[in-house]
This record gives sequence, C-alpha cells and structure tokens, in this order.
Amino acid sequence: MPIQSTPACRHSRSIWHRTVFLELPPCDSSRSNYLESTLSDQLARILGGSTVLPGHGHEIDGITPQAVVRPVDRLQISEVLRWASSEHVSLLPRGGGTRTGLGNVPRTADVVLDLGGLDKLVDYQPADMTAIVEAGMTLTSLQEQLALGGEFVPLEAAIPGRSTVGGILSVGSGGPLSHAYGLPREWLIGIGVVTPQGVATKAGGNVVKNVTGYDLNKLYAGSLGTLGVIVEASFKLLPINTHDGTLLASFPSLADSIAACRKLLHSPAAPMGCHSVTTGVSRQLQDSLQAASQDLGLGEEETSLSFAFFSGRARATGRRLEEATALLLAEGATAVQRIEGIAAKSMLRWVTDIPSEISNSSALVIKISVQSRSAARASAECGDVLLFGEKPDQMADPGFGSIRLFWPEQSESPARGVDTSQPVLDAVQKTRQIAHRYEGSAVVEQCPLPVKRQIDVWGDAPDSLAIMRSIKDRFDPRGILNPGRFLGGI
Repeated sequence: MPIQSTPACRHSRSIWHRTVFLELPPCDSSRSNYLESTLSDQLARILGGSTVLPGHGHEIDGITPQAVVRPVDRLQISEVLRWASSEHVSLLPRGGGTRTGLGNVPRTADVVLDLGGLDKLVDYQPADMTAIVEAGMTLTSLQEQLALGGEFVPLEAAIPGRSTVGGILSVGSGGPLSHAYGLPREWLIGIGVVTPQGVATKAGGNVVKNVTGYDLNKLYAGSLGTLGVIVEASFKLLPINTHDGTLLASFPSLADSIAACRKLLHSPAAPMGCHSVTTGVSRQLQDSLQAASQDLGLGEEETSLSFAFFSGRARATGRRLEEATALLLAEGATAVQRIEGIAAKSMLRWVTDIPSEISNSSALVIKISVQSRSAARASAECGDVLLFGEKPDQMADPGFGSIRLFWPEQSESPARGVDTSQPVLDAVQKTRQIAHRYEGSAVVEQCPLPVKRQIDVWGDAPDSLAIMRSIKDRFDPRGILNPGRFLGGI
C-alpha cells in the first residue's frame, strides 16, 4: 500500500520518492536498515544477487550508500537506470574510485554504480589508428593492448592501474603533458552513453572526421557523470615514440623555474610538457631518487625543480635535450640532470602520481587555472597564503597555466572546542581572490568535510549556469545522477 506522509515521521518524505509501494516499519533506527535491504532486494531482482553489494565501506563525503551495483553489460546498466529514474533513486557512477572525493557533497547517495565490469577492448584498428573501449577498462590495461599494435591513446591519469577510461572522461582533466596533448576530449571521436531514462545512445563515430550534428562528445566529457553514464568511447590514437627523455633542473625559486620553463616551451627545443615544483615536493623526489637528489644539490635549502619531458625519435630527442639543457642553464638553473629511456618514463609516472600521494597528507588542496603568462605571479601570491601557519607546497604547469597548492595538515591536534574550519575557509577565499585577479578559477580538490559542506568546490557560478541547469534538467529531469556534485549544485 502507498506510504502516507505524516508529521509524525520525519523520514517519510525522502522515502516517498523511492519506494512508494512498500509498507515501512515505524520511524526509528530500523528504518534505514529496512530501506537499505529493500533497495538491495530490488536491485538483486533486476541484476542478480552477485552484482549487488552493501554500501558500507563505500562512503562518499560521509554518506554511506545503501547499495553498490556492478553491472556486467550495458543492458543491465539500462535496467538499473530505468528503475532508478522511476523510483527517484540517486545513482553515483564510479570507475576506479581514484577521484571519488572530487565535487560537492551529494544531496543524496543511494546507490553507487560501479562500472568496473565493463572492461573490454571492443575494437582496435591499428591501420586506422582508432580504438573502441568500454568505460570500465583501466588506462594501464588499455595502453598495454594498444602497445601490441605500436600505438597509444594520449590520456593521462594518476594511478593508471585503477583509473578507468570512463572516469578519466567524466572528470575531463589532463596531466603533465597537457601542453602537447590537451585534455581527454581532444582524442575522443565517439561515445556511448546510457541516459538517466535507461536509453542507450551513441554520438560521434569510429572515424576521426565526424561532422554530423552537435558535438555531444565534448558535452559528456568533463560533465562528472551528471548527464548520463558513459559506457563506451572511441579514440583516435598516436604511434608510440621510440625514445623518451627527461630533464631535471634545479632553480633558486619557483618563480625562476616557471619563467625558465615558459621560455623553454616556446623555444625550438620545445618539450611535450613542463612542471615546476617547490622544495617540499622536491624532497619527495629526494626520498625516492637519491642519485638525482645528489646531482641536483637538493638539500635543506630552498630549491625548486623543473621537469621537462621529451619524446620522439632517438636522434631528434637527443638533440632537443642538448638544446634544452643549454637554455635552462642560461636561464639560471643551478644544475641540470638528463634522464633517458625507461628511467624517463618512470619520472613522468612519478610527476603524474605524486599529487595523489601528497594529497593524502594535506589539509587543503586547491587547483588554480590562469593564463600561462600569469602563472609565476599567481603562484608567488598563492605561496604567501598561510594555513595553520604553513605555506603551501606547489606543482605548476607553466604551459597549461595550472597550479596545485597543497597545505599540510596541522602539526598538532587542535584544542577542544577550537573551530578549525574558519582558517581553511579563509585560505580558500584568499586563493580564489588571487585566481580571480588573474582572470582564472580555483577548484577545491580536497578539504575537511565541514568546510566542504559550506562551499561550492567548483567556485563562483558562471553566467552560463542557467543554461547548464536547463541542460541538466533536459537530460536528467529527475536529478538522479550525481545530484548536487557539479558546479552550482547541479
């Protein structure tokens, strides 16, 4: 029989949306357990019991989902979405779980939709340099299979053994080689999506030149799973380069490092990408590469490191490495170390992964994006923003104009009753003011949960927010996909 909404039960309104055909027990602590079992039972009937797991251990911003489902094909995904839409059950799509904390606190988190079961390479055509892959395939697995044909897809992600293709596309962010490769959407030529209504649809195609209709590929890429569930993607590929090289250069300051990297990126020896890091990040390298640390003179004094990444034919790469070394020394580098081959690949992997490692011991992580010409000035100002008396460590991409700021956790536990949220809020506000002065933006990638509940992690709402809301309402009228997690609470 239908649930009757009564003032005596404070939970009745939220339950009404989801399971209106059920007779619920009294409004007490057993109600949530009852609802959890009910949702799990319904999902088990749709998918089979082996694909439905309890939500405990899969918390998202302090919210425990009532169930985790792991469909094995697109038909099952369609069935789950049709059911969720009809019952107003919120779904949070998930790939490898490496960026689960990105985004605002969800309004509701009923069911986690784990896409790890869709992990196949659907089609690979080496001669056409294209590939079709399911969204749950990890980046490492995809690159290994493409390497058999001498090719790769220019996607970057921390922890590639866990990061999935669908997750990378949904987040839409790049990596250390973004200057050369751009963002993931640049390589996307087709996409398969299941709509919130459970309808499977495709956009683009399997060839590089697709000119029919709106570019829905780029609409879905970077939408954080709010418009549909990505189940498949088609990519254009590149041949694997035969030789990799990396230059490590030490500078007296981060500003010097950024300035030198910008000049290098615009020189004939232009690398694939550059990164500049502060002393705190450099010492992470000191711990992992003692030989490099000694050659670069990494000690207790303030030292910034620049990483310049090169790839191509062996002779051409070697020549560019020599030219780049001379330029960096002329621009004030105190030492330059040349690394080639497998060791260079390892260094690129380290630079890609280190933000995730540093974040684990950070109280606050903010990524600002400004015009590249303003990166040095913005970095210097952000470096003076204190949190608990500490300046942030920084990783800057001078070519792409992005800077990550990592403030360490408090060295001592705060006294009882002391509010630690306000200092974090102040640091966020100051950083955003700096980014805005340089006509940029600031995204809070990590912060304490009490702070996260008070802010929009994506920043101020743009003038286009009304249009974005209308798109969300058109694609997901019942708001079941990642509700509230995107910009402006979309």
